[in-house]
Amino acid sequence: MKKLTIFIFTAILLFVICGCIIINSENGLSVHNYNLKAEKLNTTAKFVLISDLHNKEFGKDNQKLVEAIKVEKPDFIAVCGDMVSEGNKTREPIIKLLSKLCEIAPVYYALGNHERSYYDYDGLVKDIESIGAVLLDNEMVSFDLGEKKITIGGITDFPYYEFDAPDYDNEQRHFLDSFIQQEKENYSILLAHQPELYFWGLDRKNIDLMVSGHTHGGLIRLPFMGGLCAPNQGWFPEYDMGYFSSGTANMIVTSGLGNDVFIPRFNNPPEVCVININ
Repeated sequence: MKKLTIFIFTAILLFVICGCIIINSENGLSVHNYNLKAEKLNTTAKFVLISDLHNKEFGKDNQKLVEAIKVEKPDFIAVCGDMVSEGNKTREPIIKLLSKLCEIAPVYYALGNHERSYYDYDGLVKDIESIGAVLLDNEMVSFDLGEKKITIGGITDFPYYEFDAPDYDNEQRHFLDSFIQQEKENYSILLAHQPELYFWGLDRKNIDLMVSGHTHGGLIRLPFMGGLCAPNQGWFPEYDMGYFSSGTANMIVTSGLGNDVFIPRFNNPPEVCVININ
């Protein structure tokens, strides 16, 4: 009887602990800071990276998320796609959020696969641009930072299958060539929703920083092992979240803010990335 009682108590305790972890992983909000060195800049820059909201709301009209970003006082905000969900026709949460973020700092937006598959793609793009966010779809802009400039580019999201590889004649390849060749003096930041772009040899190119989402941090994060599974990368993904460097190129992958599958996030709270460049 005593052993049964201990077993039941232990089972209930584990259930409660797992429940608390899941609740925090679905509804909590974490802020992760990254500090990078940049010889090209003679000043400091600070920006916030968010991704993969999937229509989720942190407080009414995402006020909790807005406040978490506002307190950081970023020079600009980078949004790396999948802020809507293709199976959900509403886009009101993301439009309201972007409107508030544009009041904090310039917002640069690269589309994800869910925006690409959204039922009203043209309407979504029009709404994003109409509220003041800068949509970067195989495009780049210059951000003035004192005497120096940062070049911010965004690549069109598309499936990373062999026939779409950048060795072939497509808009993505042409944009990447222009981005890499033209930005040898300015510090360059590439917004690319899916980090698989890193597989294509960008780790050997002179891109100062690539920022991505898409992985949801591997969804379930295991102690000492990292993410369990990520789209396109499969089990135990190499690029699930965090900072990666090849020596010539750097990449930061955010675990994102929301979820679009029935499996809950675990040990993986929603993330706001704050990136300091010195």
